[in-house]
Amino acid sequence: MSGREFKRPSDVIIDIYKVIQDHPEAGRLAIEFRFYPYPTSEWILLNDIEDKAREIDKVLFKNNILGKKEAYISMAIHDFDEVTKKLEKLQELEHEKAQKEGRQPKEITLRHVQGEATGKIHTTVSSYTLTLVVDIDVNEIHDSKAVESEEKALEVSKRAWEVLKPNLEELGIKPRYVFFTGGGIQLWFVAPEPENISVIDKAAEIIPPVLNTLLPEGYSVDNIFDRARIVRVPFTVNYKYKTPDGKPLELRGRLLEFNDVRTPLGDILEKLEAYAKGHKISLGSTSRSGKFRGVAGRYEVKKENFEELAKRLVEELAPWFKKIKERGGSRHHLVNAIAAYIARNTNLTEEDLLGKDQEDGTHVVGLWELVHSKLVELGLEDPGDWSNRYHTIKDVYEKLYAGTTLGTRAYMMKYLNVSEEEAIEILRSVKRALFPYLHPVNVQVISKFEAKPYSKEEAPTEWEAVDEDRKKAVGIWYIEVLALETANYVYIEDLSKPGVFYIVEKVKRTVKVGKKEKGVEVDEYHFNPALWQSFLNWLGIKEGEPIEREELWNLLLEKFDIKDYELRAIYFRKILHLLSPEGMRRPRCVEEFLRELADEGFLSEDKVRHLAHWIKFYAKPLRHSTTSIMLRAKGKPVDMRMAVWAKVVEFFAEDEETAQGLIETFREAYEQAEPPFPCFGARECPFFQEHRGCPFIAPKRDEILAVSLVDVQLHGSDGIVIIVGSEEGTKKFVHKGKVEWQKQGKSKIKYPVAEWFLDVYAKEFLSLPEAPSWSHEEVTEILKSRARVVRSQLNEFDEYFDNFIDWLRSENARGIYPYEKADSSHIFIKGNMIGIPPRLAEDFYRNELGISGRKFKEMLIRELGSYYLGKKAAWIKLSSGQHNGVNCYFISLDWFKKIVGEPNIKDIEAEGDIGSGGFNYEEEEGEA
Repeated sequence: MSGREFKRPSDVIIDIYKVIQDHPEAGRLAIEFRFYPYPTSEWILLNDIEDKAREIDKVLFKNNILGKKEAYISMAIHDFDEVTKKLEKLQELEHEKAQKEGRQPKEITLRHVQGEATGKIHTTVSSYTLTLVVDIDVNEIHDSKAVESEEKALEVSKRAWEVLKPNLEELGIKPRYVFFTGGGIQLWFVAPEPENISVIDKAAEIIPPVLNTLLPEGYSVDNIFDRARIVRVPFTVNYKYKTPDGKPLELRGRLLEFNDVRTPLGDILEKLEAYAKGHKISLGSTSRSGKFRGVAGRYEVKKENFEELAKRLVEELAPWFKKIKERGGSRHHLVNAIAAYIARNTNLTEEDLLGKDQEDGTHVVGLWELVHSKLVELGLEDPGDWSNRYHTIKDVYEKLYAGTTLGTRAYMMKYLNVSEEEAIEILRSVKRALFPYLHPVNVQVISKFEAKPYSKEEAPTEWEAVDEDRKKAVGIWYIEVLALETANYVYIEDLSKPGVFYIVEKVKRTVKVGKKEKGVEVDEYHFNPALWQSFLNWLGIKEGEPIEREELWNLLLEKFDIKDYELRAIYFRKILHLLSPEGMRRPRCVEEFLRELADEGFLSEDKVRHLAHWIKFYAKPLRHSTTSIMLRAKGKPVDMRMAVWAKVVEFFAEDEETAQGLIETFREAYEQAEPPFPCFGARECPFFQEHRGCPFIAPKRDEILAVSLVDVQLHGSDGIVIIVGSEEGTKKFVHKGKVEWQKQGKSKIKYPVAEWFLDVYAKEFLSLPEAPSWSHEEVTEILKSRARVVRSQLNEFDEYFDNFIDWLRSENARGIYPYEKADSSHIFIKGNMIGIPPRLAEDFYRNELGISGRKFKEMLIRELGSYYLGKKAAWIKLSSGQHNGVNCYFISLDWFKKIVGEPNIKDIEAEGDIGSGGFNYEEEEGEA
């Protein structure tokens, strides 16, 4: 192969890694191929990589061409010893889970192991990388997932490189490869020898902001960089896109340019960084968690005298300064991380840490000035380094004010060469020093303010005349309303108004009691438009004009002088309301865990997982925003309960890194959560053993309905599924047609779902001696509070069936065995039937569809009808080499011919040879 003959993925991969195939550690270094939508992985060791072209192409052909899976490759190099350790840990976890659930453990193999950089199970990334891959998206294609044709996608993608290329050449930068990927282009920068993996972290800070300024409008750099990053494999087929009329489109990768250069990755970043400084481009690490608001003031430090706090900080941190100094580490980075935590979580300002020169020539000593001087006395800091520390802390606060990510734990791991456990201990040392100043969340500080209405006699018409307590109550009211608002713009008049803007007066009404009429006094409320208008004038905003939510938020904080501790109390009360269920008490654990997160800024993984289950099945969802409603209208429902946790983390996590970890743990647990709730039917609380007041342990009579109601699933206009009872006694009630919670009858409001539900529920599950006393309205509220919008089962089976047909076509392309040679790895033909061995079927429905065998069978029955011939015994060759009778799935040959195509009957050896003639990557579409 000459330097320019790149036709297959293996050509590129071998070209990249052949320079290290003789590296002393190559035998334990590996790259990962990962396939989607249901992630599975294949691992290739880098030793003797030039001999593995066939192995690489075979893996990709099977998954990307036959299996129609999206194919990705790791940018980082992985330590295969750590990969196998992760496999062992996954197997241990599965065995523990299976034992707990009373079932046989599932088989966990290397294909279930995905590479991790800082994962929850086990890190796998080595210390090396050879490549930096920059993804550039065509925004219109990427966002809409639609394009007219492959030629059109190629044309608009090429334009990005045409504009970017001369700009990079001016900087002396050339990528080794430029590839078309379907939705954009990739630039592959390849080093001449292995480099430290930390270069990827630096790339995350430099590449996106610089290249985005060099690209034309309509293109953007994918800014998700991490050490375990995966990118699309060159030359593979991209299945993500469709034509504007919805037809699937297969876009195959092509080589746009090859340059026979290998450049140290650090050199490339230095040139880009120099360009950024010369053009005043702001650099900073990217974050996937979005804008992080956080809550300052977790610690309320008294500023009159910093001596005591300085002493505590030195006592706690001196051992760490000593360790870092002995290791030759940078104390600048240590101070940076500590200052970032203090800036994010306390009420201390830049001047509080650095000190301040007064107009009279005196100097107010800052907290860190005291800390630094004490560390100097201990020989742990140099006297001349104060200027450096001063600018370090100043830079931290500048980043805080600019909304840039502040590094703490990951920052220390990156720059101080400390382990994650050591980084956590350093932060714990800071927390211990600050502990006397911890300001626990206290709802009482805001509960004392009431926005109650005025009587007719005392009602003011000017905002200035409103008493101070009511004013404060109005500020708290609107902050609480906006706390969980998700719209970017709001109209002040659309937000619910507090009672202050209403006048209450007593009026007499005549009501009928039995056959007699009786006069009673009732409260009647009237809006006070004059006071409302005066309030708007004081705020400086007008009705009918939209205002940015963040702008209104900041305006209210300033106008009403909302303190940090009050803000935390508002958040806490609002979130606690969403976490409180209808029709039953809130378990103690829910409030305690939320309080712990609010006070500490962190929560252990087991508690996060517990809250994920609770929020999925019992919490109230956030109100839909305009964006989520539009997505739902496009058939992409947004789970607004997931958004509840995003708000919790935004409010209470101690920093961005913690926030990202909390979100990832929650998302994983939330997606895996299946009814019923883990505490359903529990005899004791797993977190508070002595606690007996939990509704799951000892429900009150009027809580039985709410506790036993496991899940309510809405399928749009298709119907409603209500699941009641324990895991063993679960039953589904399906109500077809439009879900009508209530409708107006001739004389009264009716609650059809509640009426139907109570009839079935009371008879089949409660067996009460008398009819339940719950009102239809109460039951409706409980049902609605548990309702989750999930994908329709009808649509779900349609999608599964489409994938099933595609899978049959790929299996047909592999070849169908005649029955006399049937084995467990291929479909076969027997008379007028097509047989699917159970092992082959299970590999498809579990790994490709992610469903159970029961659901797979239900799909066959529902979608195939009489063409599904059931499960029948067949004599086939097992993987052990023995023949045995196994129950195979059988479908009609007539249906197969009509939908899948003519059976491709031929003899195939178990280790089939994939010849280059049938290999789609062979086609010469690359350009040198």
